[in-house]
Amino acid sequence: MQAVIFGAGGVGLGFLGELLIKSGWEVTFADTDSDLVAALNAHHTYVFNKVGTRIEQIQLGPVRAIDLQSPDAQPNLAAALAGADLVFTAAGARAFAPLGKSLAAAAEATAFAREPLNVLCCENHRNAAVALREATQANLTEPGLLAERLTFVNTVVARMCQRLTPQERDLAPVAPDLDTVIVAESYDLLPVDASAAAGALPQFTGLRLLPRAEFQAWDHRKLFAHNGTHALLGVLGKLAGHTLMYECRQDLDIDAAGRWAMWEEVGGALLSAYPRVFTPADHDAFATDLYRRLTSELFADTVDRATHDTMRMISAEDGRLSGAAEFVLQQGGQPRVLALGIAGVLMLNGKSADEAAGLLAHIDPVCHADLTGLTAQAFEVITKWQSGGSQGLGSFAG
Repeated sequence: MQAVIFGAGGVGLGFLGELLIKSGWEVTFADTDSDLVAALNAHHTYVFNKVGTRIEQIQLGPVRAIDLQSPDAQPNLAAALAGADLVFTAAGARAFAPLGKSLAAAAEATAFAREPLNVLCCENHRNAAVALREATQANLTEPGLLAERLTFVNTVVARMCQRLTPQERDLAPVAPDLDTVIVAESYDLLPVDASAAAGALPQFTGLRLLPRAEFQAWDHRKLFAHNGTHALLGVLGKLAGHTLMYECRQDLDIDAAGRWAMWEEVGGALLSAYPRVFTPADHDAFATDLYRRLTSELFADTVDRATHDTMRMISAEDGRLSGAAEFVLQQGGQPRVLALGIAGVLMLNGKSADEAAGLLAHIDPVCHADLTGLTAQAFEVITKWQSGGSQGLGSFAG
């Protein structure tokens, strides 16, 4: 079996590559980092640092790579896609436009061995498949060709991965001559929306094919419990002056807020929305494992990584905080702790509580007044907390 992975970063090298290569697949990476591509092609193997109960250096191969900056990129890519059994995208949401251009050119240049060819979208995005389909469609000169050649499928990527330098962390680089370090945790599951795929997907380690309703439940759990709690801890940690995410667990106030969001607010909403998918015991096991991973000392995730582009956390496009709070309200809950995260985003960006109504205008009108009211209250709580007031963050949950 052959796979093409767009993006030789944390998710590509530290997650997808491992699942596929250990399953006996031939893997070709496509990336714009010319030095990284040259190193992969020179060694035909790479190393990433896998974090479990200890940090283990995993060497994988053989691999090859295509330099998307090269003059020969398009014919090389078309040839690789022509023989591919699956395509994966893990280049990030900001790469959708160039990805769409590359996929459209390849689709028009050659027939694929598997048609339509399934493209599994592994970006941290609320609906990557739709966004990438639209970006590809916009670049086709024959619009009707898309349905014939390519199918875009959403996935849930929950393994946390970091791309660093040796100066940031003294661990094994991807290749001996490369200034890139990949750190990834040991979570191995890749849920896929089976209802969107064209035909049966070829198997590999970690693949979990889910029907549409069940996939939506897993997707919401990733977006709101995983991304939402990670964002909440990061925002509060940033306001408290912490550097590493495990310091948020050691901070009693922030830890209480994070646990309440994970178990009570989002957890309660997930159990209410998807009683046929998740049980209380399921969620408790999931939350216990995830909270440990989010605050792992060995993984050593940084507050800065968790708070990259905080305004996206309350936007319609991402909404890991605002969307989670909206979801909780729709299920009859009160997202008080998530409102602390939204208020924290406002503070980090020099916004006032009065601006919350406009910034949250994209959410369900039925929920809007409740969420803006909670955010105003949360803003006051954080202001007192930062000034050394007696009211703790956890107490705001009620």
